[in-house]
Amino acid sequence: MRRQAATIRELMEIKPTRISFATDSLLLGVCEVCGDMPHILILDSPIRAVGFTGYLGPIRAPLGDLMQGLHPQRLFLVLFLLSFVCAPAAAQEADGGKLKFSGDFRFRAELDRDSQSSDGSQRDDRDRLRFRARFGVNYQIDERFSLGLRLRTGSSEATQSPHVTIGDELTPKSFSVDKAFAKVGFDGGSLWVGKNSFPFWKQNEHFWDDDATPEGVAGSYTFSIGDGSSLTGTAAYFVLDTPTSNSFGDQAKLVAGQLALKSDLGGAAVEAAAGYFGFRENPDQPDPRLQDLDYSIVVVGAKAKFTVGSRTLEVGADLMANLEDYESSLFNNDQTTGYMGSVKYGGLSNKGDFLFAYYYAHIEKYAVVARYAQDDWVRWGSSTATRSSNFSGHELRAAVALGSKNNIVARLYLVEGLELESASATAIEDGMRFRLDWNIGF
Repeated sequence: MRRQAATIRELMEIKPTRISFATDSLLLGVCEVCGDMPHILILDSPIRAVGFTGYLGPIRAPLGDLMQGLHPQRLFLVLFLLSFVCAPAAAQEADGGKLKFSGDFRFRAELDRDSQSSDGSQRDDRDRLRFRARFGVNYQIDERFSLGLRLRTGSSEATQSPHVTIGDELTPKSFSVDKAFAKVGFDGGSLWVGKNSFPFWKQNEHFWDDDATPEGVAGSYTFSIGDGSSLTGTAAYFVLDTPTSNSFGDQAKLVAGQLALKSDLGGAAVEAAAGYFGFRENPDQPDPRLQDLDYSIVVVGAKAKFTVGSRTLEVGADLMANLEDYESSLFNNDQTTGYMGSVKYGGLSNKGDFLFAYYYAHIEKYAVVARYAQDDWVRWGSSTATRSSNFSGHELRAAVALGSKNNIVARLYLVEGLELESASATAIEDGMRFRLDWNIGF
């Protein structure tokens, strides 16, 4: 990095409309668009007021150089600052905007009631306020290659949730790297390496939670099959842990493939998919997420959208079957099937839109890998890992859009366990949960 001295007056003369102030001891940011790459100016001393006049030692560097070596919390601050300072200029001066920012914030009120634990005792009723913040940046290097990064709140150990509970003595909240990937596109498909979103088609989170971003390599290719229909093939190799032997063969892993169809049938927009997901546990060390078990899960799902008046009606269903033949000594060894159904009416695309939905789920103990599946329906597990299988239940949902990416969603969950959770359990678990979320993003 090249250091240079400057006064506030000199900084103002560089580009007065690009100045932002922060309360952290970082500074003031000034954006200059040099070619296709935005820059930010970071000062060694804090700015206390716009009228401050003093001698400051700034550091000017390209955005890519700046990101290297920064603590995640400071990196988040820099990216958040850039989203307001740099994005408009970059979009105007970089031929449509090679650098794109995204982010969202959620505020949640959550109430848990009438929850019985596996030993027959009643869990205390619980009320809590929570929030989630995420910020991402993508850079399109050229027509084929791109880079992506996203940060999120929440414990780095909480794979299923980026939410933070309010009320822990006002302590600062941490951020973690949620996505970091390189992607190459080609005619009809793409390939990425790193840490990114789950690449397979799905219509809900019962098999895989949206917040669980897998790590490894994934690719997809889409074929046109006539009459506006298409078929997409996706394959992936994801590493779930690093074994002490450092051998690829011993790593806990997910190897998966899927075919997904999109078509119009009789006035309905239909999507359907079938895939195989092979989880292999690490034989060298305990594996609490996979419970030291292999899983060979086939997932089949479909949904159809119909236009009813000016609204959309969507009907969906999924089936999950674990093909592993577990030993009889494994408790609940035959609980390997799951299924769900849903009906949704409306949408949240534009201001004033509304949505009503109903979901039913029946998820047996080994039908999914419970600590990679959704964490919405049940309170079972630990603070960093939800045990989201061995239950059946209902979700009722109502939502209204305050804008295109601004909505309020209310959800009620009523669940009951299917079997005793373990050989030591004496009671079937159950519970009721209500959530009210305000989601806003850009």
